[in-house]
Amino acid sequence: MTTVVRRGGTRLALLLAALLLASCGAGPGTGGAGGGASEGALTIGVSVPDSTEAFWTSIAYGVEDEAKKKGVQVVLVSAGGDANVDKQISQIQDLVQRGVDALIVGATNGDGVVPVVEQAVAKGIPVIGLSSIPNTDKIASAVGADHYGMGKLQAECLGKLLGGKGKVAMMAGPSGQSWAEERARGFKETMAKEFPGVEIVAENHTSDNRNAATTLMEDWLQRFPDLNGVYSASDDIGAGAVDAIKAAGKTGSILISSSNLSPISEEYLKEGLLACDSTQQIVLQGRVAVDQAVNAATGQPVEKNVVTSVILVDKDSLATMDFSNIRAPEGWTP
Repeated sequence: MTTVVRRGGTRLALLLAALLLASCGAGPGTGGAGGGASEGALTIGVSVPDSTEAFWTSIAYGVEDEAKKKGVQVVLVSAGGDANVDKQISQIQDLVQRGVDALIVGATNGDGVVPVVEQAVAKGIPVIGLSSIPNTDKIASAVGADHYGMGKLQAECLGKLLGGKGKVAMMAGPSGQSWAEERARGFKETMAKEFPGVEIVAENHTSDNRNAATTLMEDWLQRFPDLNGVYSASDDIGAGAVDAIKAAGKTGSILISSSNLSPISEEYLKEGLLACDSTQQIVLQGRVAVDQAVNAATGQPVEKNVVTSVILVDKDSLATMDFSNIRAPEGWTP
């Protein structure tokens, strides 16, 4: 397993050289959204759960920007939501039919996409798992963040702010998503070990959706009137919790932690509506996935597991944050 904080110039130069050599003997690309690709360039199919979500938008930016630098074409497809497993399967089948040179897959459901991913591999198309990893050992590489560490950081944040005691509820994110499961496990295990005086009174899986989180939080406010904190698996979920707590007039009395440092979470951190946010280097993951896809397609060495480091952010540390590896530029869309 490799932990990535940044990539050196030597590695990038070697990758570019390998791509140039491979492209000289490759057949024509099949077209895509990468831009700037010449005849004979590689084409990478990219399948994500929902490119309109802030997280996957930043992933798409990292992928497309890195691909453009390398002269690689990208065909990006979006399933439109975590629940749309069948649509993602159909989209991946279409990419395989197009004859892409490699696939990058962020799974709607890690188990649900396994058959179609393994079909692609059987046809000689290498697959790179990205963030939400297909649950099969047939993929060439898995690129993601330390999701367990993100949950751990949230537990440390809330545990300290609560003085090691109180009641916390967990919005654990969508079931079947490896990233959500790992973050929740990191939070629970760290809280139990380091802050045994903090009681987890509820844990609910919910879609990565602000409205769904608002509804769940409204229910919890009725069920747990003495609640002290809320763990949320992502910023869309955390924003929904903030909205419900603010509407109930309980801002400040219930502390909320979140993940991914999207623009809405940055705003809520500044306003004191979020206590802290554990963030991954989202754009960097997209870039590294392209590196691995190019390597796999050109017969170069591929790293089986690449884990990018994570960061805890609060209101005070925002001023010094470098967002270039964290999220897409403002206004950018796939």
